Amino acid sequence: MSEQLNSLESLLSQVLTEQAKQTALLQRMADQQLMLIQAMADEPEDPDALPLTYMDGSPCL
Repeated sequence: MSEQLNSLESLLSQVLTEQAKQTALLQRMADQQLMLIQAMADEPEDPDALPLTYMDGSPCL
């Protein structure tokens, strides 16, 4: 019985580790999408004009 409990504990630990990795990836995707939306919102009115900032917010030189 103890061996089964150890096996179950190991499996649950692996599932939790994978869920933590997935959560981190989803958060990273959400952050990148937010940066893209903000960059698109800051675009100048003239579509042919040069951008003033990069997507990370730093100024274009």
